[in-house]
Amino acid sequence: MPHLNLIQRLAVALAVLALPVAPALAGPAENALLAGYAGEWTGTGQVTGPDAGTVVCRISFKPTAAGKLTYNGRCSYSGQGTASFRGTMFYNDAARRYEASSSAQGVSTSTIGKKQGGSIVFAASGMDTRYGSASSVMTLAGNAIRLSFKLVDKEGATTASSISFSRS
Repeated sequence: MPHLNLIQRLAVALAVLALPVAPALAGPAENALLAGYAGEWTGTGQVTGPDAGTVVCRISFKPTAAGKLTYNGRCSYSGQGTASFRGTMFYNDAARRYEASSSAQGVSTSTIGKKQGGSIVFAASGMDTRYGSASSVMTLAGNAIRLSFKLVDKEGATTASSISFSRS
């Protein structure tokens, strides 16, 4: 099996952020925390692995009337192409937790977010994809967002990156 190009690896890792989850209503504090991330964000990071280089991303968060936060993003990698991703984050009152659903390049997933101080951390690991085993962590932390990912392809090659975002 030939090595995946980095943009395919990145798209799979981004999709790991979030399987479909049931919608729920959130309290005012949880809605306000998520709504605080509405707007445009840009980020850059270094990729390690077989195709090391620089990745540049943008992500747009929009609040909905139902208290959810939808997002659309796109990353480009050192002239090798782009990967798009999208998803939804919300607070599930019944389960008392943040949840996210996401998709990229035909891979969909869901994850649970945990509040850590003033941050919300969405982490997913050990997801088997057609490309290999993927994991990712997205941290929403005040005026910053950090996205880290790792993909170990079926040949054992590891691609990883950490992308830091700030408001555009």
